[in-house]
Amino acid sequence: MGQKPRVSFILGILNAERTLRECLSSIVSQKTITPYELIIVDGGSTDTTLSIIQEYRKKYEHIRLYHNPSRLSEGKGMSKDIGVQKARGEIVIFIDHDNILIEQNWLTTLLIPFSDPTIMASQSLLASRKGDSLFLTYVNEIGVEDPFAIPYSLVAQAQLNPARFKQENTWYTYTISSEFPLFGGANGCAFRKKVFERIGGYTRDVDVFASMGEQAMRVAIVPQAHVHHKTSASFSSYLYKKGTYFYRFISQEYKHKKFNWIPTTFYGKLWFGGYVFLNLTLFWPIMWSFFRFFQNPRLFWFLHPFYLFIITLEYSFLSLLKFSNLIAYSSFPRRK
Repeated sequence: MGQKPRVSFILGILNAERTLRECLSSIVSQKTITPYELIIVDGGSTDTTLSIIQEYRKKYEHIRLYHNPSRLSEGKGMSKDIGVQKARGEIVIFIDHDNILIEQNWLTTLLIPFSDPTIMASQSLLASRKGDSLFLTYVNEIGVEDPFAIPYSLVAQAQLNPARFKQENTWYTYTISSEFPLFGGANGCAFRKKVFERIGGYTRDVDVFASMGEQAMRVAIVPQAHVHHKTSASFSSYLYKKGTYFYRFISQEYKHKKFNWIPTTFYGKLWFGGYVFLNLTLFWPIMWSFFRFFQNPRLFWFLHPFYLFIITLEYSFLSLLKFSNLIAYSSFPRRK
């Protein structure tokens, strides 16, 4: 395959036909001299995903395809972890099939912070595109697919509250906290591959950042590099997807998670309870929407209180179904 790649793009996918062509085209059209490979790990797609991949493999020899019989993308031994193990690059970049790289110099821009040897990861931001629905505009402008995760998301905080980060050169920096880490790692995040050697492999984006926080690793946030997250085609399918993920988490996966959605301290738990309560009252989210609208007068802000209410209600209902698991999750220390 010629020159050894410096970068390995990793896609863990399953039934990705809706957005896969746009995703792959945005990668192979990058204007860069950096040698890279594209590793795709398929979890057993039954739609036209594999035929789309074969179309691109005929044109581009640096695309490698592997199969994951366990189907899932996230988790130890799952598609993204397989991709890390197969990667030959010193830098690995996680892209999801519904991510479209906006700039043609995206890769070059995202790699610039690695000139600093203390930077262990480089995170791009999200951006909406002309013609997006209000829902897609909202998701991309707040910086995270799940509005409940805004206080926890590195990208959301960088887009909504950039002043909280230190600026160095043309990027922001963030030293991951071990107590309350902001998570990144998806939607176009680049890591030094040695990060996964130091933390024991890839599990899930939030847990990767929690593990990096235990070693106080530094991350760059690059405001000139943008990904468009072309998430669920409808709000109902979005709710189904988030509900499925959360039910799997609260039913079983919570036992193995390191990232603290519910802080372990008394005041942390008090904050979390207040956060859930305010989400369900709608009052504070509505005030927040007006505040954002006055800063940037666009209608998508007014989706926020209703989307946040619905997703919080969904998570609360599923938590009540598995209330004993919720108590266990909020009580025991996260695994090391």
